[in-house]
Amino acid sequence: MTQEQLAEYLNVSTQAVSKWETNLSLPDITMIPKLANIFDTSADILLGIDIVSKERRIQDIVDHAEKYLYTGYYAKAAEIFREGLKEYPNNYRLMSGLMNSIWKESYVQEAKDKRNEMLNEVISIGEKILAESTDDELRHDAIQTLCYTYPLIGETDKAVELAKKMPRTCLSYQNLLAHIYRGSKRFEIVRKNLFDDIGSIILNMTCNNAPLDDGSRPYTTEECIAINKKVTALLDIMFEDGNYGFYRQTAASAYIDMAICYAKLKDYDSAIENLKLAAEHSIQDDAEYDPEKEYTCLLFRGMKFGSVIHNVPENNSMIMLEEMKDPVFDPIRENKDFIEIEEKLKNTR
Repeated sequence: MTQEQLAEYLNVSTQAVSKWETNLSLPDITMIPKLANIFDTSADILLGIDIVSKERRIQDIVDHAEKYLYTGYYAKAAEIFREGLKEYPNNYRLMSGLMNSIWKESYVQEAKDKRNEMLNEVISIGEKILAESTDDELRHDAIQTLCYTYPLIGETDKAVELAKKMPRTCLSYQNLLAHIYRGSKRFEIVRKNLFDDIGSIILNMTCNNAPLDDGSRPYTTEECIAINKKVTALLDIMFEDGNYGFYRQTAASAYIDMAICYAKLKDYDSAIENLKLAAEHSIQDDAEYDPEKEYTCLLFRGMKFGSVIHNVPENNSMIMLEEMKDPVFDPIRENKDFIEIEEKLKNTR
C-alpha cells in the first residue's frame, strides 16, 4: 500500500502519512480503529500491546528469578524481580516474588539496620498487594508473609488480625479437593495431603522448643533427643524400605540435632554415631537425589520425589559441615571418627 492510498482511505494528506512513517508525528487517537481495520489487525497490536507476549515475558522473568530464589540466592532473585517491575510496574505477581525474595534475604542479613529496612520494604509491598490486587492466591501469599514479618517489628496485633482472615485448616483447598473428587483423582490428592502433613508434623515437633513466657524451655536436652528419635521413627514407619526421597535431609537434620544434644550431655560416643548417620543421609541425598525418581514404600509408591527448594546455595553436605563447627563439638574435634566424617562431607563438593 502506498502513502497516497492510505492517505485517501483516511482522508488525510500524504505528508501526514509520511510524518507517521518517519516518527515525526503520530496519528490522532480517532484514527486507531480505522488503521486497525485497514491493516486487519487489533488496536492492541497496532499500539504495541500484545497480552499473550506480555504474559509470556512475565512468566520468563518469574522462572528466571525462581531459579535463584529456590537455590538460596535471594539477593539475585530480588534483583531480577526489581528489573521486571521496571518493565511492568503494576504486576502483582512480580511484586509477590520480590516480596518473598526480600523476606528470605532478610533472614541471612546480619546488619540489623539493613534487616529492618528490608522488613519494612516487605511490609510495604505486602500492604500494596492487599490494597490493590484481586488475585486470591497472591493476596493469601502476601498475608502469610506479612504474618511472619509484622511480629519481627513489634506489630504482632496486625499479624493476628490478618491471620484471622484466613480460612481454617479444614477449609484449605487441599482438604476441600479431597472431598470433591472421587476415584483415582481423590486417591492422588489424599496421598499428597498425607505426604505434606508428614513435613508439617515433623516441623511442629522439632521447632516447638522456643522459650516460654517465664524464659524456660518446654523440653530438656534429653527430651529433645527423645523427640528427634520420634522423628526418625516416624520416617522409618512411613518410608519402611529406606527410600526417603524428599525426606532424606529431614532425617539428616534429626540426627544432627541429636548429635548436638548428646554433645551437650558429654555423651560423645553417641554424638559421633549420630553424626555418622547424618553424614550418610546428607552425602546420599547430594549424590543421588533426582526429582524424577519414585517412592517405593507402601503409602507413596509411584509418586515422584519432586523438586527441592534449598534455603541456601550450599549442598546438604556443606550445610552439615557448618553445623559441625558448633563449639559443642570442640572436645571431639580431633577425634579420628569426627575428622573422617568431615573429610567424607568435603569430598561431595
